[in-house]
Amino acid sequence: MPNFSYKATDINGTRLNGVVTSTNEAAAVNSLINKGYVVLSLKEVKSHRMKPLFSLKLMDLMTFSRQLATMVEAGVNLANALEVLAEQEVFSPRFRKIVTNVLVNIESGMSFAEALQNEKAFDEIFINMVDAGETSGTLSETLDKVASFYESQKRLRDEIKSATTYPAFILVFAVVMVVVITFFILPKLVESFGTEPTGIMAVLMKANKFIGDNWIIVVLALVGLAIGTFFFLKTSAGKSTVSAIMGVIPAVKNIRRNSSLERYCRTLAVMMSTGVDIIKSLDLASKASGDIRFEKITETMTDSIKAGTSLEAAFDDAGPFPGIVVAMVGTGERTGKMDAVLEKVAIFFEEKVRTSVKQLVSLLEPAMIVFVGLFIAFIAYTMYSSIFQGQQNISGL
Repeated sequence: MPNFSYKATDINGTRLNGVVTSTNEAAAVNSLINKGYVVLSLKEVKSHRMKPLFSLKLMDLMTFSRQLATMVEAGVNLANALEVLAEQEVFSPRFRKIVTNVLVNIESGMSFAEALQNEKAFDEIFINMVDAGETSGTLSETLDKVASFYESQKRLRDEIKSATTYPAFILVFAVVMVVVITFFILPKLVESFGTEPTGIMAVLMKANKFIGDNWIIVVLALVGLAIGTFFFLKTSAGKSTVSAIMGVIPAVKNIRRNSSLERYCRTLAVMMSTGVDIIKSLDLASKASGDIRFEKITETMTDSIKAGTSLEAAFDDAGPFPGIVVAMVGTGERTGKMDAVLEKVAIFFEEKVRTSVKQLVSLLEPAMIVFVGLFIAFIAYTMYSSIFQGQQNISGL
């Protein structure tokens, strides 16, 4: 949420300066008026909020939202509820510390949304939904929707992880086999037969010797590459690169596309159901999708909507949305049930992701087994060729 610097006077006529965090300028003015201030001037402050290096766990967010919604709905004071949750061992130590800091901020006079924003750990979706719930007086219902949103995200992610566990194990096994054979078995065999390696065997032995002599440099280079890749993927260029690479592989392309559409539609549905304005909802949905294409078209879509274009026309003109999304958005717009319609679209794409993942895994499992078998056969053939060549050389002498 944006920050607004203000100049105001209180009921005693004392001049005040400060900063208030709110969804928009009108909400910021209302917040100050509710405190008894007379607003003299208000100006948005462009803040450069640093994203946390490691995001919060979905399990923590999901459990926190669900338990907090239950406690608030039961009539427990928000501060007391947060105090109880800050001591729950079901959360990670890092998350418990964050909840404690949020509680301290609330007791110092901040709203719940402002306290969340101040921690710089919660995503914008969570913060804006909480702000909308506080403003409308439906915080418990909003938190319940937040919990359902994160539960659906975690459910799909867990299913994908479960489906890809075995292929990942085969891949790791293959890498371990390559390392063990190349750096431990081959040198012993070559030494025992006393032959001079040739061809591929010679290349493998040279690589073995280089890594053995410079293993510290190799390890540092690999660690540096891993860290560099991690930070690069956080940038816009990194996201664009990943999107371009994924777009080349047909099976992965379809899964990624459907997954992005599922997150986009579900985020947009839950944001609109909690009362967040359409412009902000579109922006947050595009960021939640994880697809750079949606982020690039958001500004064009919002400009069209501000100019009076219908939401259906804005989606249609944007380009990357399939016909079913455009048609269902039009249906939701005409019936006034946009959030319910978008939720059904999200469920549709969620099922498509599940089906595509299962199909891809069913192809990957035998492919990886064949790959491991071919590699072992290749190494065996290379070793046999080198030994046979050495024996011929000895016979020729």
